Amino acid sequence: MATSRVDALMVDHVHQRTQSLTPTDLLSVMMASQGVNRRSAKASLTRCVENNLLTYRQQLGRTVVVPSLNCYYPLVSGVVLAPPHLPGLRDGTHCISMKEGISFGNGTHPTTRLCAGLMVAASQNGIRWQQALDLGTGTGVLSLLALKLGCDHVDATEIDPIAMHDARENALFNDFSHRLTVYHADGFCSVTLYQMVTANLRYPTLVSLKGTITSWVDTGGDLILSGIKEGEEERVKAVYSSSFVLKDEKSSKGWVGLHLKKSN
Repeated sequence: MATSRVDALMVDHVHQRTQSLTPTDLLSVMMASQGVNRRSAKASLTRCVENNLLTYRQQLGRTVVVPSLNCYYPLVSGVVLAPPHLPGLRDGTHCISMKEGISFGNGTHPTTRLCAGLMVAASQNGIRWQQALDLGTGTGVLSLLALKLGCDHVDATEIDPIAMHDARENALFNDFSHRLTVYHADGFCSVTLYQMVTANLRYPTLVSLKGTITSWVDTGGDLILSGIKEGEEERVKAVYSSSFVLKDEKSSKGWVGLHLKKSN
């Protein structure tokens, strides 16, 4: 396996872990899952640390490997995440500043990246949104991306108070605090019709909230869904087919993302 490929897989694995691994544990995982020998895995980890892709941290009395806060991390083509102290890029790449946080939603999960990819593809096809709603925003990645793509204002909902705090801080880092409003999901009610709604939620929730979600999407508006495991997508499409037509579908690492458009 090519050196760059091993490094990319190691970085992706660290970003997608909910619990940090020690260097020894990470090497063992890479050897078991990718079939590389210990020498190659160890060399890859060294390169990733030297190139500021990963770093070591003391956590509960042990050394663990965590994502570096000194690099730009690609979300999807043309979009990167970066810690607030790094400057924006001048090559046309959208740079979303994100604080280090412990809550889910840092942009590295495949479902977040699927939604982001569908949003960018829609934008590249000339679609523009005035008002958007992001259900289950986490730390605000998709909300901030919508604003970076030209949306006027985003309402976002979340049940985790830590994630809500992080989303508001991330809005400040990106100078979007006046254009992003974060609500607690419990009791959220809006009479606004949105030109785009994102819902990165699990399959049972997407099905149970179909009526409510549909009522928030304006006629001709876009609905971006993920949190759907491969094998569940046909059920989701069937549930939403009475009000939406499928415009795009993407899959990654066992997950599926859907772009639906509300029919007349």
